[in-house]
Amino acid sequence: MMKRLISIFFALLLGTVLFAQEGLFVEELFEGRGIAPRQMKKTFISGAKLEPYRLDTYKSITFQMREGLFHTVEVLVEQDAKSAVDKQVEYVNDHLTYAVITLNPTYTGLNRYLCFQAKQNNGIWDITLVYLRGTASVEDLEKMFNKRKK
Repeated sequence: MMKRLISIFFALLLGTVLFAQEGLFVEELFEGRGIAPRQMKKTFISGAKLEPYRLDTYKSITFQMREGLFHTVEVLVEQDAKSAVDKQVEYVNDHLTYAVITLNPTYTGLNRYLCFQAKQNNGIWDITLVYLRGTASVEDLEKMFNKRKK
């Protein structure tokens, strides 16, 4: 009986980590809908490797998309930004090119962030979308990324 309870607990915990960005409009992008699998690079990190950064979940996807389809991605990110606690966004020629979105915390109090960057090159957009969850603040994230730039 105890083994069964432990198995159920870990299944629930794993489900929470795997679907950390559940409820977001961009969730469909993380699931690969609308993006050819060979064109998308996914990275998923959780656990002890992220402890120094005060994070428990790091999910990122990078992919390329033609100009005509890019608007769909923009709309999904902008919809998530509407319910944000805080956000920093930049537009170039009426296109969203950068966003750091502070989402509502989880029910357990963990902070959640959505980061977006897009660059256009000859009608093709290079897109990076990152979901972060943990106790890190925006200031912690800025310090971490500034440190890596040096």
